[in-house]
Amino acid sequence: MKLFVSILLLGFTGFIYGQKLDVKANKTTVGVGERVQVSYTLEGDKGRRFVQPTFNGFRLLSGPNTSSNMQFVNGVYSMSQSISFILLALEEGEYNIDPASIEVNGNNIKSDALKLKVVKGKTSNAQVKSNQQQSNSNSSDLGEDLYMKLYVDKKNPYVGEQVVATYKLYLNAQVVNYAHNRPVFNGFYAQDIEIDPNTEIKNELINGKQFRVATMKRVVLTPQKSGELTIPPLEMEMVVRVEDKSNRRNFNPFFGSYQNVKVEVVSNEENLNVKALPLSDQPSDFTGAVGTFKLKTSTDRTTLNVNEAVNLTVTLEGTGNIELVADPKINFPKDFETYEPKVKQNVSVTGAGTAGKKMFEYVLIPRYSGTYEIEPISMSYFDPKTGDYKRLHSEPITLSVLKTVGSEDRSEVAYIAPKKEDVQILGKDIRFIKPQTEELMQDSAPFFGSTGFYVSATLPLIALGLSYLLIGSIRRRDSDLTLVKSRKAKSVAKKRLAKAQKLLNGADNEFYEEIFKALYGYLSDKLNIPVSELTKEAIASHLAQKHVSQNLDADLRKALDECEMARFAPGVVRSKPEMMAVSIQLIQQLEDEI
Repeated sequence: MKLFVSILLLGFTGFIYGQKLDVKANKTTVGVGERVQVSYTLEGDKGRRFVQPTFNGFRLLSGPNTSSNMQFVNGVYSMSQSISFILLALEEGEYNIDPASIEVNGNNIKSDALKLKVVKGKTSNAQVKSNQQQSNSNSSDLGEDLYMKLYVDKKNPYVGEQVVATYKLYLNAQVVNYAHNRPVFNGFYAQDIEIDPNTEIKNELINGKQFRVATMKRVVLTPQKSGELTIPPLEMEMVVRVEDKSNRRNFNPFFGSYQNVKVEVVSNEENLNVKALPLSDQPSDFTGAVGTFKLKTSTDRTTLNVNEAVNLTVTLEGTGNIELVADPKINFPKDFETYEPKVKQNVSVTGAGTAGKKMFEYVLIPRYSGTYEIEPISMSYFDPKTGDYKRLHSEPITLSVLKTVGSEDRSEVAYIAPKKEDVQILGKDIRFIKPQTEELMQDSAPFFGSTGFYVSATLPLIALGLSYLLIGSIRRRDSDLTLVKSRKAKSVAKKRLAKAQKLLNGADNEFYEEIFKALYGYLSDKLNIPVSELTKEAIASHLAQKHVSQNLDADLRKALDECEMARFAPGVVRSKPEMMAVSIQLIQQLEDEI
């Protein structure tokens, strides 16, 4: 028996430590200025806390790009995850890429080291080299006719102040095709501005030469920390049609001879000096709002009855990081039952930054009659134009709550205050005893045999029948596991988000792991997608069938991408408070639209 247990333990240990982090490159010899893809693959249990190596001798163009694959084959479940990087070779030489590492079940697993060789030209075939020289000769003058520049509207912003970065392509040549990378904006909250390069073309005269100028990318960047932050370059691969000057034998005097040449165009990068927000006069209720804002409040009624609901809407409107603003702190009367606000927003991302409205809708239910006043609602924000903090105030709101039949008077009852405070005796100890009572009259009509008697006798039977039908309906509803999971998707996600809330001050990877589980788990339950089939493509297909808006679909995709990235490379995506707020909002919007 001991021998069997030992063998079993050895086998289990071998399974854990048998996992390996494989590394491979799509090519081990690369020319200067060429790209190489390095991928790390883990089979089996999911890993966490991925630590990437420093790619000396290369520029990181993209990554870490994460993907996972889950499948069932003959009843056997298997899973793998991959982390890849796109690198650009900078200088000749032989480079040793240090091992990467990842944590699996509490054990640290390392990959092998990787050797990459960078040469002038990786091809040795004379004919190919000749063709390359010929191509270079044909495109040697393209540097003056084809280049790209990065512009920013400010270089010394405050933390939270939005910066608009624009990549423009200048060309005096015929472009056949093009593609560009996706820059990683480390230290920024990035929002792309939707543009069509074909419609963003203008003509400009530069140094006596006519150029067509196309806006290739425009993005709103919100710095999340102070210090020097770098906006990376945009890199493009283009196919340009140029005159083939070497082909004189087949030269056509009317149309000439042309060929397509593949070229790479890289913009400049920009360094920003991000200033920290002043701390000397920072208000105690400041939560990070930076920009220019207005605040207003409204209610759907000012006079209502006891136990009736009133809707209070707090609207924040303006320009700045409005999407990152948390709900305001409001002191509600103790006699009101309140709920967490429902958050809605209507914002647009333009060349001037992010502008629009963010609305916090509260539901209030008074439990006693009387006249109540909701204190003025206030919030503070930092105005980067003036360099100081400002405060917004709303007007106080007066509500008249009328007493209804059967309701209790606030002055005559003992009221249990919120937050489990002690019972407060609000009325008198002894009520006044009436000295006189009304005369009582005897009902001469017998109850037995009356209409009321028969109604009272049949009511229990009717109630029993209705209860039977109701219980059957509930059982049929609960027997549909798909419907049950869909109905409880939000509550399950809220529990996971509550767990993530407790990790705001903890380890980054654990927080983003919980956010990842909350979003993916919610989508699996809500859309009835099995875990084995839970891919981004499947999610997009189901959301399209539900007619979810394009903006919500794009925001969800971005959040899922950032969750995957943050679990392996924390610090390159939105901060934890931002991700928490965005996740809550996404789930609420999905509930509204699905």
